[in-house]
Amino acid sequence: MYTYKLTHILFNDGLKIIPGNITVIIGPNNAGKSRVLKDIAWKTTQDKHSQGIVVTDVEWTYPCSLQEIRDTYNVERYRDENGNWMFRTLAPELDQEHNIGGGGEWPSWYEGNFQYLIENKLQFVQYFGRSMVAFLTTENRLQLVKESASANHERQEATLLQALYNAETSDTPVENDIQKLVKRAFGKEIKLDFTVLQKLLLRVGDSFSGIPLDPRHAKQRMSQYDKLDDHGDGIRSFVGILTAFLTIKRNVFLIDEPEAFLHPPQAFRIGEFLAEQANSSRQIILATHSTDLLRGILSKTTDVTILRIDRKNETNSFHLLEPNHLQELVNDPLLSSARVLDGLFYPGVVVVEADSDARFYQIACNKIRNDIDFHFVNADNKQTVSRITQTYRKMGVRCAGIVDFDVLNSQAEFEKHLGCLDLSQDKIAHLLSIRKNIAEAAREIPADERLENIKNQITTLLSSIHETQDQSLAAKEKLLRQIESRANDIANSTKSWKEFKEKGRVALSAELQSQFDILWETCAQKGLFLNPCGELESMLVQQGIAYTTDKKGWITRALQLLPRLEVNDNEYPWRFVKAIQKHLVGVNQ
Repeated sequence: MYTYKLTHILFNDGLKIIPGNITVIIGPNNAGKSRVLKDIAWKTTQDKHSQGIVVTDVEWTYPCSLQEIRDTYNVERYRDENGNWMFRTLAPELDQEHNIGGGGEWPSWYEGNFQYLIENKLQFVQYFGRSMVAFLTTENRLQLVKESASANHERQEATLLQALYNAETSDTPVENDIQKLVKRAFGKEIKLDFTVLQKLLLRVGDSFSGIPLDPRHAKQRMSQYDKLDDHGDGIRSFVGILTAFLTIKRNVFLIDEPEAFLHPPQAFRIGEFLAEQANSSRQIILATHSTDLLRGILSKTTDVTILRIDRKNETNSFHLLEPNHLQELVNDPLLSSARVLDGLFYPGVVVVEADSDARFYQIACNKIRNDIDFHFVNADNKQTVSRITQTYRKMGVRCAGIVDFDVLNSQAEFEKHLGCLDLSQDKIAHLLSIRKNIAEAAREIPADERLENIKNQITTLLSSIHETQDQSLAAKEKLLRQIESRANDIANSTKSWKEFKEKGRVALSAELQSQFDILWETCAQKGLFLNPCGELESMLVQQGIAYTTDKKGWITRALQLLPRLEVNDNEYPWRFVKAIQKHLVGVNQ
């Protein structure tokens, strides 16, 4: 039995893919996802030469005989009322009828002429391509199930509702299936109304039980229900997709943004539905920027071809994702809760150690450039930063990881980060030697000096406690909160890295600063950015917010101040953030 199927798609960067049962195209906005679908649609349904913008070639299977395609798809010509041969089918957009006419005996449909049809791509597209491919765009999807006229003759299927009406004469309860799916997603039932003979429309209600089968008796009851045309875009788009798949016998469905107009739970449902509709005889190629839809698909099948498209400096690039990498993002509790999957739809991702870091750097990035949306991922700790960035790199996503200066405190931890940066062993050894020099310098702070500092802090704290003995309960509660913060300061004072953690690069000697710059630049080129100020709470010292271990209090003040600051490329945090932006999107984009 013949099955029309796309066998390969060639892209303008040279990548060739063999589309499976379901192919999902993802990536940031304006990267070219919709263009891919338009190119495929043009090459498979238009009888004109097209170079394509991002898709340069599409191939498909051909039947062995004209009879084979007739038997499989019930594709047949017939004589119209004037005695002329006609071939009619719904156009690929499913919103109007497409027909081809021919005089006499229309010899191109004879078996003797079949070889010409399959050897000439444009001829095959003209006669058969339009009846094999459906292209559901965001623009026309809302019109697919709009009220329309009834068919003029037995063979006519000029609208999707006419096709739905004809489908109900078969043994397949198409309308019941649509009704169940709509009920699950929207809590409403839907029913085809053909009680007015000149038109077809869909009605929406809580229940259609008890409606008479005879349209003459059902007419008054049906008129009391709302028209689907009067409902929101979400349910109309949802019903349009369901109706197209369940009533039209097409082997290739191209769908642009199936999640458009839908809330996240409904996008998840449509993803589940599409995954269930894809099989060995029906290919689905869709473009989306919805993680909910993608999760819905992956919840039903792992047999998915995921293609990520990116665009940098006016050049498209394509990356075929490994299904096991996606399953890791969906199933791993840490990666799933951190919304790592969302990063696949952004031009760049920034992975940070904590939620406060994410909020701070997002505001700073938008302050410098508000025309590029980055996705910020909270890894919860510096150890997980390298794991998440490595996962992104495997999937072709431009990413940057930010870690505090004290990542250099542990050789094992820093070596783990370096192992994810695609560096040579000689380069790694050199960077580890620099780290060792910095670590040795940190331990040079005399223990007596640290003890004296701690003694002074404790003395000040005891004095504060003594002064509040006779004060109000509110004053004592306030002091207790202050003690919590000061206790953290005292604990940090015991550590040899305290000054480096607070001041970062400036705490180093001139010689070590030069070595650190080499280390920093090497790591930054590969997407790992060490905070040269020490840690986040050191970023705004020049702007008047002193370093503190009270992270909660600091971030509150920082987020209030940051939007009011002027961008200065010579100061932090701006020079640091601009370096990250340059790494992610370059200087020309």
